[in-house]
Amino acid sequence: MIPVDLYNGIDQMASDFASCQIKIFRWLHQHPELAYQEFETSHYIRKHLEKLPGLEIHSIARTGIKAVLHGGKPGPTVAIRADIDALPIQEDTGLEYASCVKTDYNGQETGVAHACGHDASTAAAIGTASVLSQLQSELPGNVVFLFQPAEEGAPNGADGGALRMIGEGALQDPEVQAIFGFHANSTCYPGQVMIREGPTHASQDSIFIRIWGEQAHGSQPWSGKDPIVAGASLINSLQTLISREVDLQKGAAVITVGYFWGGIKVNIIPEGAEMGLTVRSLDKDNREILITRIKELAEMKAEMHGCQAEVIYGQHYPMNINNLELYHEMLPTVERVARAKNVLYYLSSTKSEDFSHFSREIPGLYMYYGVAPCELPLSEAKPTHHPGFMVDTTALKFTTRLECNLIYDALKMLK
Repeated sequence: MIPVDLYNGIDQMASDFASCQIKIFRWLHQHPELAYQEFETSHYIRKHLEKLPGLEIHSIARTGIKAVLHGGKPGPTVAIRADIDALPIQEDTGLEYASCVKTDYNGQETGVAHACGHDASTAAAIGTASVLSQLQSELPGNVVFLFQPAEEGAPNGADGGALRMIGEGALQDPEVQAIFGFHANSTCYPGQVMIREGPTHASQDSIFIRIWGEQAHGSQPWSGKDPIVAGASLINSLQTLISREVDLQKGAAVITVGYFWGGIKVNIIPEGAEMGLTVRSLDKDNREILITRIKELAEMKAEMHGCQAEVIYGQHYPMNINNLELYHEMLPTVERVARAKNVLYYLSSTKSEDFSHFSREIPGLYMYYGVAPCELPLSEAKPTHHPGFMVDTTALKFTTRLECNLIYDALKMLK
């Protein structure tokens, strides 16, 4: 039976689903899987979606799911993206449902954990599908649910999840007119929303640098060419690209060396060494300068030490830009659901998001929902990608309410 007051009906159905939703979240939290390994996660999501009336469910992008809900009234199509992959991090939360999963990642044993809140986003989206499927006859258009793999980065040589989904038709059949993305954030509490117009996330480039020298005995370094010393010199010089060569008035830029390794024994100068960089920029021109100059600097520093450098460019995420018209049209909905005092405006971030591939194709709106544990001061809530990151599960019901309201209002607005 369709409630007379649809918005109140959404609230009630979200509340009715809350206990099941928490169970879904806890299962996902205990069974994290890395990029393009989300087979068990995908099967679990599909199992829940198959219980819902009116959903067309398709496999996409290896381990992803595209589910289409055709509304009972003619109208446009909007989509919601929920990422499903986890991180190579050993969880340290003390939760009774903490992840104990371990795996091999780049040749090293590591824990696996949902330290970025993708389990929460997935549980929220399943809740949204559950509510809206009950309101199918009232929907003035269609809803596409995209459960996306590999947001945290794909294995070398593979496209990330968003790009692969687009290539396999995620935004077609039916043709999507707008898309929403939601992400957990521990700098605010459940019921609070962070939103902004325009640029939200920096571009991201993964760059790998291999330095080749000449192996020698550690007691006689003059008899070889040391790639460790060449690499260390390069690392120290990379930051001058940020401080002296890019115009930071245009937007922030960051170079971080995430790893640097080489050798196997203390008294052997190795033949080679390798480092991995993440490069972020909130300005297109600055990005181009950094991409060019990192290669030039790597080759110059290697040559200075008698070595050679090989620079390999990995995945690229463009800047994410929230569509201005969609932002202004949807802000009243966000303020109605969360109340204006709980809607927070945030600065552009040097974090990156492959949701940007979607928002380059069609109007997109990306926002954060608060998940900080209510019993803790915000200063004690751990950030994403931290072993102690936790989600307050009261955020799940609220996020489902927010998603349902935004989707329904967007369908009416775009009609």
